[in-house]
Amino acid sequence: MDDVRAPSPAPHPGSTDSVAMLAHIIAFNTTSNLTDLPLIRWIGEWMDAHDVSWSLSYNPEETKANLHAIIGPHRTGGLAFAGHVDTVPVDGQTWSSDPFQLHENGSRLTARGTADMKGFVACMLAAVPDLAAMDLKRPVHMLFTHDEEVTCNGARIAMQHAQANNILPSWCVVGEPTLMLPVIGHKGRLSVRLTARGKAGHSAYPADGVNALHALGEAMAWVAGEARRFAFEGRQVEGFHPPHSTIQIGLASGGVALNIIPEHAEAEIEWRTVPGDDAHELLDRMKQALAGTDRWMKDTSPDCGLTFEVINELPPLALPNNDPLATVVRQSVGTNAEGFISYGTEAGIYQQAGMTSIVCGPGSIEQAHRPDEWIERSQLTACDHFLRDMTRRVCGADTPPLLTHKT
Repeated sequence: MDDVRAPSPAPHPGSTDSVAMLAHIIAFNTTSNLTDLPLIRWIGEWMDAHDVSWSLSYNPEETKANLHAIIGPHRTGGLAFAGHVDTVPVDGQTWSSDPFQLHENGSRLTARGTADMKGFVACMLAAVPDLAAMDLKRPVHMLFTHDEEVTCNGARIAMQHAQANNILPSWCVVGEPTLMLPVIGHKGRLSVRLTARGKAGHSAYPADGVNALHALGEAMAWVAGEARRFAFEGRQVEGFHPPHSTIQIGLASGGVALNIIPEHAEAEIEWRTVPGDDAHELLDRMKQALAGTDRWMKDTSPDCGLTFEVINELPPLALPNNDPLATVVRQSVGTNAEGFISYGTEAGIYQQAGMTSIVCGPGSIEQAHRPDEWIERSQLTACDHFLRDMTRRVCGADTPPLLTHKT
């Protein structure tokens, strides 16, 4: 499948058709291992066509960019809508239609990224003409980020850019797929690579070497016990499934032959933490527990031992259900309920940067990352209404006093 594709015809300036917008942006293949610059440049052109100011922030290689657009007063505060433009790959998946061309089957819209999360991005872009025509006393920010599916570094770079330029929003809605249910909490994630450095030798003389796989086995046994500890003794937070933090080893490797003492072994370990649990404290707990393993390795050979490398991390999200942002989002979508999710989003990064954040967006996470990923047309319609209604409630000229201290 080609990495570069000609996009479908672009909606004309002034169009508020989110389905046509989705068809256009789907055709930009923004799989995380590719550049997002063609799509980001087009988003900039769309903003220009509606006299909306925008700025870019790049990854270190300048192969990818975030775009931060501001509708209304150009300053800090106000409300942000945030969506990532990268998607997971389609390699190894069997699709019934071209994953980078929108396919309509009844009420279902099928293509890579429709649910996660170009559906929300399309609604954001289709709302620009209407939002730009509103009388706004607070800014509406639109954040389009890269690399959410791999490192979430795009969101971190976007926050550094906003803080440096004094344009940090006060409130943020992250449009990950929640079927338009407000999500006020999600788990954090810390992934770590554990490497055991041993000493090779003939298996007939084990005292002459240091078996890296044996050391890794001790670590794996500890992880299994820690997983049980979380389930039976760990912090329980109602609303999450499961309601406690988790730990697992997802990848492990080591050794070259049965009669050679393995000198190298490694595993990738993942914590998913409920709010209140500190992932780095849990990592320190593991290091302390395995200090004896590291010691016996080094006692045999100083070059041996265990090392821990952080691969990626996402902070958890925790928003009180009585926070004004949660109240306004519930009112806007017409529900008294809110939810919790066990997967991570950029919302935790945004909250950590100083934006009060919530997750609410169209589509279902159950459809994300799968072959024939799809979203219901009605979900886009609901999101279209939500973006305009939230803007009026939070940033409109008649915003009630309740919200003024927050934005």
